Amino acid sequence: MAGLEDVLGRSVQATRALFAAAACSVALVDDEGETLTYVVADGAGAAEIVGVTIPVGRGIGGWAAMSGQPIAVRDVQSDARFARDVAEATNYVPSAILAAPLVTPEGEVIGVTSVLDPSVDEASDWTLHVLGTLASHMALLVVGARVADPGADGYADLGHDVLRVVREWLAARPT
Repeated sequence: MAGLEDVLGRSVQATRALFAAAACSVALVDDEGETLTYVVADGAGAAEIVGVTIPVGRGIGGWAAMSGQPIAVRDVQSDARFARDVAEATNYVPSAILAAPLVTPEGEVIGVTSVLDPSVDEASDWTLHVLGTLASHMALLVVGARVADPGADGYADLGHDVLRVVREWLAARPT
């Protein structure tokens, strides 16, 4: 899935830029639905988080994956769901986190994207809606990679769609 990591990585970079965030990542649910493994990240702590596996319900991102709902936490220190030890292991402990599940068109949660310390109003419905839309596009990238022939790059256009959505949102974003 090297092609997936490349296109998903570009989506994570674009999402981090859109939210002017310190970091952004994607973790995928394993086949048994028990763990999340961080497969791509960009920004602070990116190299340290990729490859980390945690129980699916752990952390704020894990809560988003379990509930199927996006979440904004302005002060992670006051939230019992925050997995501080995981953050400390990356050498970057955020103050705020946005997270949204990656949901397939059939309604299956296959992962989560997290945005750390966004510079936008993280509590607005608009912000969570946009992150949810981007997460849905990322889910399509994953689904496409799972059904594509090895070496096929038929899902790469979806990565461009994610970037297009980001550009359109930037142009329409309330100031």
